[in-house]
Amino acid sequence: MYTQYRLYLASLAIYRNLLKDPVLTAMDAWLQSQDCDYVESTSRYHHFCYALLQTGKCLSCHLQRLILEDDNVFSRTAETHGTVENGLRNLAARDLELLQKVACADFTELAPPAEHHLKLKQLGCHGLTGVDNPLQEAVDWPGEIDRLIAHYQANSRGIMTRFRALRWDAHSGLQGISHPHQPRLQDLVGYDYQKSELCRNTEKFLKGLPANHVLLYGSSGTGKSTMIKALLHQYHDKPLRLVEVQRDSLKSLHLLAEMLCNYRLRFILFIDDLSFEDYETEYKGLKAILEGSFNSQSSNILVYATSNRRHLIKEHFQDRSYLDEEIHVYDTQQEKISLADRFGITLTFSTPNREEYLAIVKGLAQRQELEIEPEVLRRQALEWERIKHGPSGRTAQQFINYISGS
Repeated sequence: MYTQYRLYLASLAIYRNLLKDPVLTAMDAWLQSQDCDYVESTSRYHHFCYALLQTGKCLSCHLQRLILEDDNVFSRTAETHGTVENGLRNLAARDLELLQKVACADFTELAPPAEHHLKLKQLGCHGLTGVDNPLQEAVDWPGEIDRLIAHYQANSRGIMTRFRALRWDAHSGLQGISHPHQPRLQDLVGYDYQKSELCRNTEKFLKGLPANHVLLYGSSGTGKSTMIKALLHQYHDKPLRLVEVQRDSLKSLHLLAEMLCNYRLRFILFIDDLSFEDYETEYKGLKAILEGSFNSQSSNILVYATSNRRHLIKEHFQDRSYLDEEIHVYDTQQEKISLADRFGITLTFSTPNREEYLAIVKGLAQRQELEIEPEVLRRQALEWERIKHGPSGRTAQQFINYISGS
């Protein structure tokens, strides 16, 4: 019987990635240990129990999650085309049959005799929540193959199924962010025009219509980054992913673009605090993306960047001098300025004046339901602003945080 379940796992073809999962790895190690001494076999069995308990799911639900998230030739074809040819369908159905046999096994009966009281199927598991799961109540997993294809087409696969916010690093690649900051647009007081334009452009993008890259330019603390992050909450039911890109990874943007073009999802590349010194050349990789130089890859990718510099690249007065040794100095100036021009939309965030700052404070106080006299709130807000770095949305939020609960 031990060999039978090992054979089921060893026979996987489409879903072979699942064999790397810690639970299945521990299971296989335990099933192999039947010829070992009792202590070793018992230890491996409990390691399997430990790995499964870390998931918070029963074995069946854990396997279902792995299937729904797996990135393989079947799930990629299903997402991209919505249909799968018969040969691939049959292989996938066969793997599902094998995995269901593993999921339905009562491994407590195979456990060391002293451990039969450990009922792994009784973990208080309530199934997979927050996800459309065609296998949840299925008696026959292979019979749900069409629903599974529809799931992949609607929800993607692999890391994109697990995370809506990701981070790109030139060295470690694409990584998911488990608990991203997801503010709401309504949490931002003011800047209604900027919100409207950003949403209008994003909605066109999500509909597959022509849309523009966006540069959010203005003073620090005015809510530029928060507005971009809020798009995840605003369009939580849409096929949108936000990928944060660090400035030192811009040279590898072409690798990211090649990867993302294989998904049906829409991606916003979020570059925060974008600016360059005059001697830096990383911006040339960004220009290639903004120009759509990577063929059809730009159709599902937009760049939303924030900056405190209007032209992004630092300039000196001496750059404007025609006494410079370079003959075509005008061309050099234009190349530096042209990066910002690659953004089809530029949204300006000006520093709020005193009354606008106080309006932000008032709005935040009302949202927090703070019980404080209006005149006292006004006076303390102005005192706070004077000891900080001037009026801004960030200053207002920090002030409200300070007085909340006091």
